[in-house]
Amino acid sequence: MNNNEKLTLDNRFLQVARRAAIIAKTTDPWIRWHAYLTKWTEEACFAIQELMQAMPMPLPATALDVATGTGTPVIDLATTLPQCLFEACDIAAESIEIARLLAQEERLSNISFKVCAAEVLDYPDDSFDLLTCFFSLMYLKDRSMAIDQFLRVLRPGGYMVITTWVSENQLFRLVKDTFAMEDHKYPDGKDPFMFSDSQTLKALFKDKPVGNLFVKSRKTVLNWEGNEQELWAFFKDCNPIINTLLSKLSADQRKEREQHIYSLLSGFKTGGNILFEADMLVCLAQKKSLPH
Repeated sequence: MNNNEKLTLDNRFLQVARRAAIIAKTTDPWIRWHAYLTKWTEEACFAIQELMQAMPMPLPATALDVATGTGTPVIDLATTLPQCLFEACDIAAESIEIARLLAQEERLSNISFKVCAAEVLDYPDDSFDLLTCFFSLMYLKDRSMAIDQFLRVLRPGGYMVITTWVSENQLFRLVKDTFAMEDHKYPDGKDPFMFSDSQTLKALFKDKPVGNLFVKSRKTVLNWEGNEQELWAFFKDCNPIINTLLSKLSADQRKEREQHIYSLLSGFKTGGNILFEADMLVCLAQKKSLPH
């Protein structure tokens, strides 16, 4: 191994160690969500690539991924579209730091990251040919304002693609049945499945300057690389309603329910990973061109 190769290996080790340290100390469960559910957005990236082939849309020269989290989806896209210059933003500085490290590990030079909110995008008007937002719209504080911002930074004729989860995926159904859970809203009122049907999603674009608006459903598989206990601990962390339900049980009841969960999760194991199906919606909208 020559000195340059050793330096590269040392730098890569430092990046991985730094990313692991950030994840270990963070109090943000969403960072662990993005870090440990590998390739969970892969189908969404495939869907975008298929849309590009099916629609009369040229390959984008510039693209923006909003609420990028730790960057997994935009890194997949930047790898697939090396000729495109990507920007990505998120309100969480810790997530952006991890995203930068991941992009460095992949040696991607066509992607840049910035900390900013979806409702106040720090980019000039008419900057991007493509805008993506993966599984984040339901958590934004002001979704109408965010859509206005998406359209502001898109060039006339540019496309945005938004993906959302459909309710009743296999994992959530398993938990709801186990705990007789009637509501999946978080204590703060956020609903991860608020855009589970096409009409609700399309309603966001009422009176907005968009055309070629359509929504399609697509199946995906979420892949957990770990054991049942780790997945359950993570799922409780990311879904506050679960701990609320558990707190109402006696110690014996809680232990019994959680053992039942472990048993059910083991039925989803394939090759050491836990796989469960989920449906998503893929929404495409084109910014209307200015009249001549």
